[in-house]
Amino acid sequence: MIDKQKFEELFNQQFIKDISQEDIDIVLSGQYGKALELLRDAEATGLFPALVGPPGVGKTILCRYFASLRARESKSKNFYWLTMDESIKPSHFIGSFDPAITLKKGFILEAFNPGPLLSAMLEGGTFLANEINRATEYSQNTLLEPLEEASIGIPHLGRIKAQEDFFFICAMNPEELSGTHRLSEALKDRIKVWIKLTYPDKSTELDIIRINLPEHFHIEESELELIYSVIKETRQNKIDVDIPASIRAGIAMAKLLGRRRLLEKEEKVKEKESIYIYLSEIARHVLLGSIKPKPGVKVENVIENIIQKTLGG
Repeated sequence: MIDKQKFEELFNQQFIKDISQEDIDIVLSGQYGKALELLRDAEATGLFPALVGPPGVGKTILCRYFASLRARESKSKNFYWLTMDESIKPSHFIGSFDPAITLKKGFILEAFNPGPLLSAMLEGGTFLANEINRATEYSQNTLLEPLEEASIGIPHLGRIKAQEDFFFICAMNPEELSGTHRLSEALKDRIKVWIKLTYPDKSTELDIIRINLPEHFHIEESELELIYSVIKETRQNKIDVDIPASIRAGIAMAKLLGRRRLLEKEEKVKEKESIYIYLSEIARHVLLGSIKPKPGVKVENVIENIIQKTLGG
């Protein structure tokens, strides 16, 4: 286990004071540039937006990039986020009392640890409710007062008003995906800008893959085309595939291939395999956890069919 002194040293080295310090690589062509423009319009008009799209299309990174722009423009504005599921309770949003201090001193401000929503409201920062439709309606209702009245009640302490610059964003998967809940009508009524994201066009997706490759990895454009053909086929096969491969799967395949090409260049690989053979091997490992087949369909069979169709075996 890492010792305390070493932990503090490493923590301070890697600590990100605010989102404006992050170097976020993002592609803003196609739908992403339009989505960013809509986020800026929503901010300017005081309307709260929702990003809706399947897993892995870049909803979270777009929110982080938008928050970094806000932070650079007004230096004190931080970014907070919380990813939802059924275990999330209102205390995860608002905060909770430290039991030890509360026992000694009671329910006082000193004993209270603020949650991410409360912190964003107090600082005028950006709060992202990620995968909001995985939270129960009980937890969703925590957001009604902040979005309607720009205030929130803190148990035992009272009610606070949000700073004027407080900005709320939510992101969610389409309702038809398993594990999601319907947004309450009251919450939907408070979200006024709905931004739909889908899998990007080919040129945009290839750009995203390129910027996510380490600088010392190099793969040919023809190899990128093959990777894209595999990913695209998972999205076109609606008979066997329930959830297709996201952009992350293409990035993973490109990184593994880039690593292989680097080893070949350094002559650390004795035999150079055909691109089709090696990509087939990569695809089997990556797609196994990147796609979800229809009920009753074996994922291995789906993968082999996709490989056979795009890479020839």
